Amino acid sequence: MSTDELRYAEAEPLLETPDGDGAFPRLSDEQVRRLAARGERRRTRPGDILFREGDERYDFFVVLEGKVAIVQGYGGGDEQLIAVHGPRRFLGELSLLTGQAAFFTAVVREAGEVLVVPVDRLRRLMTQRSGTSSCGHT
Repeated sequence: MSTDELRYAEAEPLLETPDGDGAFPRLSDEQVRRLAARGERRRTRPGDILFREGDERYDFFVVLEGKVAIVQGYGGGDEQLIAVHGPRRFLGELSLLTGQAAFFTAVVREAGEVLVVPVDRLRRLMTQRSGTSSCGHT
């Protein structure tokens, strides 16, 4: 077991960040199904890094099982927990689509499974959906 795996396996369980203002919506079954057709499922373990602060290219993730922490300053002395996401919440900043580097690090806190969608496939899906008259999503 790596140091990160051990660190997160022994950590206190984290509560998921509440979504009082709609900033962390859960995807519907239909949205997950559409994304799953363009991505792949990946098992996760505590300490797995999905993307790092400063990454210029990274994928879009949907948490299917488990919990993922969004952290600023990961691995440094001033590490700050930004949010915790659980099932059917997605990970990926606007920078994912604009080509800017990631502002935060996504680290698995509770083992589970994520759906990984490459950004080019996500863009195609968004373009296809915006070109239809009945999107059926928000």
